[in-house]
Amino acid sequence: MKSTVKKMQQILEEMKTIKKEVVMQEPIKDAWIDGVEVQSVLHISERTLYRHRKSGRLPYSRIRGKIYYKKSDIRELLEKNYRIEKPKCCCCCR
Repeated sequence: MKSTVKKMQQILEEMKTIKKEVVMQEPIKDAWIDGVEVQSVLHISERTLYRHRKSGRLPYSRIRGKIYYKKSDIRELLEKNYRIEKPKCCCCCR
């Protein structure tokens, strides 16, 4: 009985140590997604994504031929292009 309690206490101490280590680790700052996922999220073609990349509007990283994009860069691109259209005539204001 005493040995079981001791083992449980040891396990609890180990869990506390692991928890401290996990909390101290720096979280991943930004998630990366591949081109297929970007196309799906933005509802754009492969060619449109290519044009955004080549024009410098959308930064990317290439690893072994596969291209990845930061979610924050995609969000920033959307924010930069956010528009609120104002009506051109007063008849539409009502």
